[in-house]
Amino acid sequence: MNVRLSGLIVCYNAAQLPVAMRPLLIALVAAQQAGGFTGAGLAGGAAATGMALSAPWWSRALARYGDRRVLTASGALFLVTELALAASHGLLPVMGAAALCGLCTPPISSSLRSMLPHLVANGDPGRAYAVNAVANETVYIASPLWVTGWATLAGPAAALVASALAGAATLGAGIAFTPPLPRPSRRAGPPLAALPAVRTLGGAYLAYWVCMGAMWVLLPAFAAHAGASHQAGLLVALWSAGSLAGGLALAVRGPRGAYRDRYLWLLGTLAATSLPLALPATVATMAVAITLFGIALAPWLATSDQLAAVIAGPRSSELYGWLTTLGQIGSAVGAALAGPLGDRYGGGPAFLLVTAALAAGLAVALTCRRTLPQDGRP
Repeated sequence: MNVRLSGLIVCYNAAQLPVAMRPLLIALVAAQQAGGFTGAGLAGGAAATGMALSAPWWSRALARYGDRRVLTASGALFLVTELALAASHGLLPVMGAAALCGLCTPPISSSLRSMLPHLVANGDPGRAYAVNAVANETVYIASPLWVTGWATLAGPAAALVASALAGAATLGAGIAFTPPLPRPSRRAGPPLAALPAVRTLGGAYLAYWVCMGAMWVLLPAFAAHAGASHQAGLLVALWSAGSLAGGLALAVRGPRGAYRDRYLWLLGTLAATSLPLALPATVATMAVAITLFGIALAPWLATSDQLAAVIAGPRSSELYGWLTTLGQIGSAVGAALAGPLGDRYGGGPAFLLVTAALAAGLAVALTCRRTLPQDGRP
């Protein structure tokens, strides 16, 4: 890949620090400034709802007004709302600021993923999508350490401010790297939801995010039931490390095989490797299972992103926005379902929810597999 593309991937993924860590940042800030973890849960829900509502709108704006303008405007609004959240006190002000943060979340991921096919010299963006998935996993490994360090040194509000400023700075650098690209001035063709391939991709993606929402609840619950609450972060880091290893392998060797076959095989691998999560009783054995589970994660996400670009073509940024909305909905459903299971079981049978969600996604993809493209043609 060329220097500009590499810089773009690094900057845009680093700019997602305050977005990726928002659930943790809001939980820390709201618990301190809104009266405990009930307030934290309400504020987190407000932010997720705001993002689910605005993501398709921001992504459509990318095609209408261009990446630079939309990212500059949304990035500035996002920074202001995050600073307002850090300064808010009381349940209603914190919830209101969190909701505004969600509404103003810049479409960084949608922009980058839709640009990759235009920036790859050889016409096959598969390796670029793999590198992007690797960069994303690196953010998820390093960001919790960043947030924890700032929160320990200066408190949750300072961690939020530092994350917001770092995200704004790297977003600005990314915008500087962004070349002017041709964008369609108006929507063409049928609504995206009318395309069978979009419905297939969306159904599988929704199921995947039910799995993710459940995992974020079940891993801390497992650690608590194992008598090692402080090691929940370690398990999350190992999960991301497994995904990082899988993404690096894909980036080094390059994607192989037909798009549809690779997508289905990797989704099936995710479902199969989730089964051992129900077996461990100690943190050490869960560490092995969670690392194994992570290996197919980044490769599947990279393949899913590439399929979305092929299916939606010039409207890929809009499709990524709708997928973001589905992700927020699925994550909320998964977390809600996992809560009672985590309280009752901690580990064991509770993790079968993860397998069930992935199996449902695989069933959708397999049943409707003929709607998915085999190669770079929609």
